[in-house]
Amino acid sequence: MPKRTTHTYSSEDAAPDGPESDLFVYYCKHCGSHVLITDTQLQKMPKRKTDKAHVLDKKKHLARLNVKEAGKVLLKRGEGKMEKQFRMICVGCELFVCYRSEEDLELAPFVYIVDGALSSVVAETNPQ
Repeated sequence: MPKRTTHTYSSEDAAPDGPESDLFVYYCKHCGSHVLITDTQLQKMPKRKTDKAHVLDKKKHLARLNVKEAGKVLLKRGEGKMEKQFRMICVGCELFVCYRSEEDLELAPFVYIVDGALSSVVAETNPQ
């Protein structure tokens, strides 16, 4: 008769090893929908001087976005300077959460995360 064994696993056993274990998930601060997964913390990203947006360098860091396209906006920045923003909004509540300077997301070297739009904890949603 074969010998029977029992295996017990805890949540500590299930934690992934290697570079995948250092992933940070960010949620919409308004509705709690999942918006961004990256391998760096928002607080450690550099900020733009113009609008205090966090600058996510896609060449250096992983960036997986769960957003909808919101179109192009032209902003006047200083004397005769124009800035193109291809905006992205939250899937759940359509809050403006990030933008890029290139039309194609795959070609854009940077994604700019709007200051205060994301949280590392899920927002409590209204049960009504």
